[in-house]
Amino acid sequence: MRYLARVAEHVDIEIPLHTRHASTVRAVAAAVCADLGFSVDAIDDLRLGVNEAVALLSDVDAGPEARLKITFEAGEGAVTVRCSRRGVDEEPHADDIDVLAKRILDAVVDEYGIAGGVFTVVKRVAPTS
Repeated sequence: MRYLARVAEHVDIEIPLHTRHASTVRAVAAAVCADLGFSVDAIDDLRLGVNEAVALLSDVDAGPEARLKITFEAGEGAVTVRCSRRGVDEEPHADDIDVLAKRILDAVVDEYGIAGGVFTVVKRVAPTS
């Protein structure tokens, strides 16, 4: 199977900054990956990676105005997810990623990190023949 060649697409969502909304982000991640023809395992991997990003960014004492913005960029054979929050004074840092989260992310995504307050997760999947 070949992935459909297309121009990179962006899907942006903004939700309240709370872990109870992580299921919404996981559902969008699954849909974006499915559109690219990712395997069920690759879809689950990205969903887990995105879940870790949402959990880390949501682990703050935030008021009702705090928001989580997630941008999905889908290209041929890869999805890049950028998560950031607003309405929170403290900026997330790479040191905030705990040992368990690092193990999960190392196992399920190709790249991840925090820079400039943005948690980025990348999942690439080689096309199958």
